[in-house]
Amino acid sequence: MTTTEEAIQLGIQAGLQSLSAFNGVSVVINDWGVLDQSSALAPYVIISDADDFDARKDTAATQTRWTIPLELCERFTDWKETLGNFRTRRQAIIDQFNVAAIPPALRSAGGIDGLTIDRVYSGGPIAAYYDRYLTAAQMAEALPIFLRQTILLECQEF
Repeated sequence: MTTTEEAIQLGIQAGLQSLSAFNGVSVVINDWGVLDQSSALAPYVIISDADDFDARKDTAATQTRWTIPLELCERFTDWKETLGNFRTRRQAIIDQFNVAAIPPALRSAGGIDGLTIDRVYSGGPIAAYYDRYLTAAQMAEALPIFLRQTILLECQEF
């Protein structure tokens, strides 16, 4: 059975939208414009296209591995509160993937036959996201709008 990247993204999106940690409309696919909306609607999760994939046919069936990135963006209020909120929401994502019995089962991207999400891991450090209209001089004094981190999902089709 062949699964599309889009089907995997939609399954992940549906599962994350069901979490109380996120507003359903704040979990999007390939829509970085969501960060231009009010930060009061955050946190946001942006599910992007895979930068890393591997499709093999060295057995009777095709085996494809995708690494789907999620960008978790938490609205900045102050350092202590924002980092605490960020940690809580990131844990909610990890927990949802680790509790496969909770519908929709995210380890299979919402129940896709022949697919498993084998690994959930950090794609880099927690970073600040600043207003894109700031000048270099203003950036030195500015506080971020969001704190963000890439979370990578290693998916395997079998």
